[in-house]
Amino acid sequence: MPITVRDTLEVKMPQSPSAAFTLGPDFNVHDLPSQIGTGYSILEAETEQRDEEYLDTFDWRLLASGRALARSQRRYRLYSTNGDIICQDRGPAKLRPFCWDFSDGPLRDELKAAADIRALCPQVQMQQQRQHYNLLNADEKIVLRLRRDTMTAVFPGKEPEQFSSLHLYGIRGYSRPLQTVSRIIGQSGGLPVAEGEIFLVPALKAAGISPEKMRAKFAVSLQPDITVFEGLKDVGQALLADISMHQPGVIEDIDSEYLHDFRIALRRTRSLLSLYSRILPISACDYFRNEFKWITQTTNTVRDCDVYLLMTEEYQAMLPARLHPGLISYFEGLRTLRKKEFKLMRRRLKSQRAARLFSDWQAFLQEELQLLQEPKGKTSCRLFAAKMLKKRYKRILAKGSECGPESPDTMLHALRIQAKKLRYLLEFFRSLFSVDDVDQLIKHLKKLQNNLGEFNDLSVQQTMLGSFQSPVKTDSVERMLRVAAALGGLITHLADRQALVRGEFEENFLQFAGKDVQGLVKTIIGDSEHVSREDEDPPAA
Repeated sequence: MPITVRDTLEVKMPQSPSAAFTLGPDFNVHDLPSQIGTGYSILEAETEQRDEEYLDTFDWRLLASGRALARSQRRYRLYSTNGDIICQDRGPAKLRPFCWDFSDGPLRDELKAAADIRALCPQVQMQQQRQHYNLLNADEKIVLRLRRDTMTAVFPGKEPEQFSSLHLYGIRGYSRPLQTVSRIIGQSGGLPVAEGEIFLVPALKAAGISPEKMRAKFAVSLQPDITVFEGLKDVGQALLADISMHQPGVIEDIDSEYLHDFRIALRRTRSLLSLYSRILPISACDYFRNEFKWITQTTNTVRDCDVYLLMTEEYQAMLPARLHPGLISYFEGLRTLRKKEFKLMRRRLKSQRAARLFSDWQAFLQEELQLLQEPKGKTSCRLFAAKMLKKRYKRILAKGSECGPESPDTMLHALRIQAKKLRYLLEFFRSLFSVDDVDQLIKHLKKLQNNLGEFNDLSVQQTMLGSFQSPVKTDSVERMLRVAAALGGLITHLADRQALVRGEFEENFLQFAGKDVQGLVKTIIGDSEHVSREDEDPPAA
């Protein structure tokens, strides 16, 4: 049976402290009575010691939700922001567990809500000493409870960091001791802990770790007077950093989101190269476009398998129970295929060809780009981005207007690609324009992208399900028939959903093509007289 906080806390305190402070190394709780006034004394209560390993997702999703997951052997505890236990249970022995590796109960539910499909990875080893105190008045009545947490945090590859915090729990009817002690701590250099801030944050700050950066959406801060080539350098290096950050997790196969984010960084890089293809040397541009296309294609099959495996529950909900055995067989075959394709992908990602690509791209951005004499590369990046924004928006309007009720899927697919190009352009150069206006345009664009993206996903799913061939050569005829029946049922459901999504396209497109969005584009671009109509985009690689 999972154990909840009410079953485990030995020291009865309010769930949240009245105040909390980070302390300097020289602070002494026993000095408080003399600083408060005569008649006060400090009495030590319970002492707890723990040596635990803290886990979180790569992008610190638990921390963002105000939780911290600790592990000691196979005992897992989930803590709140102030260090109180929310729930605990025995859990998996694997190094990086997922929420579905835990047994049913409060802990699994909490982890599923916060971590979702991401692996819970070891982040820091923490040695913790927790000392409880009671502040007594002259009548020996408890007028304030205190808890001092002293922690030593050991992050991989970093020196141990020690920090201390003091949590104050006020007692009803005795507000003055709480106020006085809070003032004394502040005067002695103690810093108030922000409300809702998880107790791990001071250790993370001391170690120079910024979870916010891991969770932040892609953004590059460009100087307003930057040149076209300087814009390429800054955006390209930011994307290369993204690629490098996620590649180890892809190779180790930690969770599917590493590959997802890795592919996004690759696609953005390819879009950036397409954007600059008219002003870069043909040989260099062709080399990088072809190589980034190759490495992206290397990941395609594994990502396809991940997408369908993550939809297991959704697919099961579409089918009656009698077809589930066939669906189970399908997913077994998919896992076999993924295992095979992953080995091939990992070998290519670790190859000299891949290493040479990233090294060459880094050298091109840092060194070779500065030597290019192309005049357009020395012009305003903002003006360049404005021209491309106008051009790509007009292209979407033109292609979207050609899509009618009987248009083939390929036309909507082509429109989806154009919408994605515009989205990447806005993300690359967002900081050169009014950020609020760009964000508003992206919000409108996302509605159209969501419609086109779902339509395309449903089309791709039907194609893949209809052409699926089991990698298990020993499949019996009966098993194959079960799989065929299940996939046939799925295709029917997906086709029905696709028809509904297709019917929503016109409304979404007309909204994006409307006067409000057109006016927003004009506002972002600014003086339209400076935005020429020259230089159409080259075809995609």
